[in-house]
Amino acid sequence: MQRTSLIDRLEVPAPVLFNLWKHHGRAIRTRIDVTLTSLDHLPNELVVIGHELMDLYTGEFMPCDIARQLCAQLDVLGALDQEAYRLWIGSNNGYQMLELDDSSCWALRYGHNPERHIHIHPGRWSPGTQRVRANVLKTAILVHSHVRLHGGDVFDVELINAVREQYLALSAIEGIDPSEGLGLMIDTLRKLA
Repeated sequence: MQRTSLIDRLEVPAPVLFNLWKHHGRAIRTRIDVTLTSLDHLPNELVVIGHELMDLYTGEFMPCDIARQLCAQLDVLGALDQEAYRLWIGSNNGYQMLELDDSSCWALRYGHNPERHIHIHPGRWSPGTQRVRANVLKTAILVHSHVRLHGGDVFDVELINAVREQYLALSAIEGIDPSEGLGLMIDTLRKLA
């Protein structure tokens, strides 16, 4: 797929609000592979990930595909325009769940931005998602970015610790297991390449 086509598929059409750094593995991988030219600005961009536990979608659909499928379902439900959507979300304690063609489930909330009132997140433990801690995701992104720009091995503990210290002010780790925690997230992003 060409660079422009990949970048276009990262675009989330209005009225959907979707934090790609926090919730979409393929978008993260595409940003690392296609648009990254420096690590200097990246820690500031990753601030939007926050500090909590989250769900990261690792399925096949790109952000534009997810937004279009959800909007199509909302249109059928008569809940696409802002006021109808607000009432629909309000009827279930401030959120609703919808399922996509790949069986992934999505939590929908009300976004207070008038142009992007449909705020979406992958559902907790939904098919095609992984639970991940914020600092684990940030570290995995920065390690892959560093290797993309400077070479090296994404599982090199010395490199991981250097990135954690320099860009995130995090303490060193002793080792890494590709089947859990940080190792699993590094491996997940590697497989999405």
